[in-house]
Amino acid sequence: MHRSAWLFVAASATVGCAMAQTTSPAPFPDSRITLSAEALFSWYKSSPTPVPIVTDDYITSPSVNVLLGGGSVDTNPNYGFRLTGAYRVDANLGMELTGFYMPSRSTSSSASSSGQLGSTDMLLPYIDAATNKETYTEISFSPQYSGFAQTTLDDNLGGFELNATWSLSPQGGWKVDLIGGFRFLQLRESYTIQTSSPYIPPYPANDIWNTTDSFDTKNRFYGVQVGARAWYDDGPWVGGVYGKLALGGMQENVSINGFLETNDFNNYGAAQVFPGGYFALPTNSGDHSRSTFAVVPEVGLNVGYRLTPQATVYVGYSFLYASNVVRPGEQINRTLNTTQNVAWTGDPSVKPSGPPQPTFNFSTTDFWAQTLSVGLAYRF
Repeated sequence: MHRSAWLFVAASATVGCAMAQTTSPAPFPDSRITLSAEALFSWYKSSPTPVPIVTDDYITSPSVNVLLGGGSVDTNPNYGFRLTGAYRVDANLGMELTGFYMPSRSTSSSASSSGQLGSTDMLLPYIDAATNKETYTEISFSPQYSGFAQTTLDDNLGGFELNATWSLSPQGGWKVDLIGGFRFLQLRESYTIQTSSPYIPPYPANDIWNTTDSFDTKNRFYGVQVGARAWYDDGPWVGGVYGKLALGGMQENVSINGFLETNDFNNYGAAQVFPGGYFALPTNSGDHSRSTFAVVPEVGLNVGYRLTPQATVYVGYSFLYASNVVRPGEQINRTLNTTQNVAWTGDPSVKPSGPPQPTFNFSTTDFWAQTLSVGLAYRF
């Protein structure tokens, strides 16, 4: 109890996005090189945050309100860009390289209490490893200390593809390409929990008691892929559909860290930093990595209009799915042995005892992204 007396993407985001190359109409006989650029607008599957972080009552109370955690969160919509270069070797064989980047976005939620008489106490519920029963610690405690808590999700996406294409014989206005190559996807996310519980007058006004728990995940997918695309090309308007399937390995990494910043143990002088927060304790902190099999299918469609024989503008839609992804909020274990660090014991001379909890176990889910794209392709 506190002193009371957060394609991989897959999604790498690749997510999204229909490949510029897949949106490109067939090259003219005198056009060997095509360059294209796209703006991407993506909506990702929400990141699960199932653990209740802050409540206003005992977690089993019928009237409890979960103020933070206990659901899911997202940064939608997400914005980025994709660049594609294609080279036509001959009438049948082509090579294409595509890379995309979705800059980091973050979203936060917070709750606070003044700690004054009559204010609502903010509670952090957990399961006591010694008794296996629900209990809690106070983030704010009237009338001794106020409380503030904030959760933040940050995500970042990127990746590339290198493909060979083989054009089949045209049938009327329809053209078909077979696709085969390599795909890399990356999805990085972090879920950070920060709390502050300073004393309020008549207790020392310069008190500091801040905790941080950080759960970071990184998914990297490396795989081979096959697919096909078909489009109709007759006049200024062109349109097509495509599908791809990548099979390979997903490298999953989870990094857990936490710390307490306080001046309670040096007569309220400069703040001292102690390892461990509320959920990030010695038994689960550190880097955890493994590799597992994953599949990354993607489908999309697009429509384009030729401004000139060389320049085409187009819009597209795609849906991308990735299996076996770790997401940060699901890596939190709320079964805690609170003898392990200062944030719980309120005593810098920590003497751990009891079961080694929380333990760490990989928790995986899936990821999907829907993306709208607007682009321009130019042939040389």
